[in-house]
Amino acid sequence: MPDVDLSNRKLWTEKYLPSVVSPNIYNILFGSAGSGKSQTMIQFFLSEILNHKQNQNQTYFVIRKVAGTIRNSVFADFKNKINDWNMASLVVVRNSYLEIHAGNNRIVFLGCDDPEKLKSLSQAKYIWIEEATELTLEDFTQITLRLRGKSQFKKRFFLTFNPVSDAHWIKKRFFDDPPEHERDLILQIHATFKDNLDKLDEEYSVRMEALREVNETLYQIYALGNWGIWDRENLFAMDFDEEIHVVDGGWNAHKRLPLYLSFDFNTGNNTCLVGQHIKNHSGHKYWADINILRIYIGADLENICKTVMVDYPGFEIYINGDSSGHSGNALTSDNISAYQLITNYFRINPELQLQVPAGNLRHSSSQLHVNTVFKKCRIRIFRNQHLKDKRDGNLELIADLKSAKMYKNSLEKWKKDNPTLGHRLDAFRYYISANFYEIVSDFNIASFNKKIENMAQ
Repeated sequence: MPDVDLSNRKLWTEKYLPSVVSPNIYNILFGSAGSGKSQTMIQFFLSEILNHKQNQNQTYFVIRKVAGTIRNSVFADFKNKINDWNMASLVVVRNSYLEIHAGNNRIVFLGCDDPEKLKSLSQAKYIWIEEATELTLEDFTQITLRLRGKSQFKKRFFLTFNPVSDAHWIKKRFFDDPPEHERDLILQIHATFKDNLDKLDEEYSVRMEALREVNETLYQIYALGNWGIWDRENLFAMDFDEEIHVVDGGWNAHKRLPLYLSFDFNTGNNTCLVGQHIKNHSGHKYWADINILRIYIGADLENICKTVMVDYPGFEIYINGDSSGHSGNALTSDNISAYQLITNYFRINPELQLQVPAGNLRHSSSQLHVNTVFKKCRIRIFRNQHLKDKRDGNLELIADLKSAKMYKNSLEKWKKDNPTLGHRLDAFRYYISANFYEIVSDFNIASFNKKIENMAQ
C-alpha cells in the first residue's frame, strides 16, 4: 500500500489546487521555480490513473518539445514520486516505452518531434504540456487538432512553465488576446516558491533571493515568476523599460511641431511610424522629448500615405526611413521609388524634407544609438489608442522592443526566426538615427560608423 493518502490537502500546493479540484478546458499553471506546478501535475496524473472507480481505460499524455529530454526530466520525476510514496506495487513503469500503467489506465510520454506518436493523442483524457514555452504556436495547434472524438469526459489541457518573454505566443493566446469563444474556458494560476515553502528546504529561499544579485532578469522570471525577457544581455533594446517608456492612451500631435514619418518597406507589409520631438536646451534633464504617436501598417503604400494625410492635415512633414526606398521597384505605380511616391503625395521638398541616408546603419551602431536615446531622452510610446482599424502598430513596436535579439552584432537571425516581427522596430530605428545623430558627439559615443557622420552633414 502507498505511504500517502492522495486526498490529503497538505500534499498539494494550495495555490494550484483549483486546477486539480475544478479544472477548466485550458489550465495554465505558471510561476517561479519551486512553486510546485510540476509536482502538482505529477500527483494529479498519478491520482487519476489510480482512481479505478472513476477512470477506466483512460490515457493521459505528458508532452515536451523534444522526446529526448523526457526520460531524464519529467519521466524521472514521476518515478521518483512513485518511489517516495511507495507506489511501486500499484503501477507498472515501462521504461522502454516511456509509459506508466495502473490497471487499464496509463500515462504516455511524448515529444512534439515524434509526429507518428502524436497521432495517438485522440485517445487522451487529459494532456499536460511541461515546459510549454519551449513549444511554438504551430506545435500547440497540432496538438489541439489531434485531440478530437467523443469521450465520456471533457478533454482538458494543462500547461506548466516559467514565464519567459512577455512577447511569447502563450501570453497572447491565453492572457492578452484569447479567442472570443474560449475566454471562459481558461484557468490561469500564478504562484511563486513562497506559495510552496512547506515543501522546500530552508536554503531554497536564500538561493532564490541571491539570484537577484546575479541577474535581475533571471530573478524576475525564476524567483518571482513574472513575465520577463530571457537573456536580456542579447536584447537589442536593453535600455527600453515598458513602465517608463510606454503610456496608455492616445496623444494629439502638436501643430507647432513638425511631423516625422519613418518608413519601412516590405512586400505586403509596409510600415509608417509617426513621431514628434523637441530637442531641449543644454543642461536640461533630458536631451530630447520624443513622442511616438502612431504606426500605420498596410500592404499598399499609397493608401498609407492617403490615410496619414487625412489624419494629420496641415503639418510640416519630414520623411525618414529605409534607404532601400530610394530604388525603383514594382511595388509602386510606374515602377518609381517609394520615396518618389511619398514625396509626391506629401508635396515636400526632397532636398530639405527627405532625410534618408544612402545606406542604413549597421545593426550594432543602431543598437548603441537607440539605447543611448532611451537612456538620455524622455520617450513616450502611446498604446491602446482604440483605433478604428483595431490594429495598434505601437503595440507591435513595443513587442519588438521587448523581444528583438542580437546575434553576432546583427538582428538578421532574430528576423529570420520571427518573420512577422521587426518591421516596426526598423521604422523606429530609422527615425532615431535620422533625428538624433548629435547625441553621438554629445555623449562621446565612438562606436558609430561613417554613415551616421554622413547623416549629420
